[in-house]
Amino acid sequence: MTTSALAEHFDTTRQGISKHLKILTECQLVKQEYQGLEIHCQLEIYKMKEIDNWLEQFRKIWETRFQQLDYLLLTISNKK
Repeated sequence: MTTSALAEHFDTTRQGISKHLKILTECQLVKQEYQGLEIHCQLEIYKMKEIDNWLEQFRKIWETRFQQLDYLLLTISNKK
């Protein structure tokens, strides 16, 4: 998609979209290609998968903590 096409889907300025895209490009999450006067952006799926894999370890920790919290709240609720 072009920057303009992306901006149509968000309630922000094209300048705001460009700033976000710059950061995403620096992080190698988005690849930008110039085609004439337009810049086309493409999501780098493999990088997103790397982030998902890294986050998985924390996801498991939080799931365990939420289960422990559920158990505690159920225990407290049953005592009342």
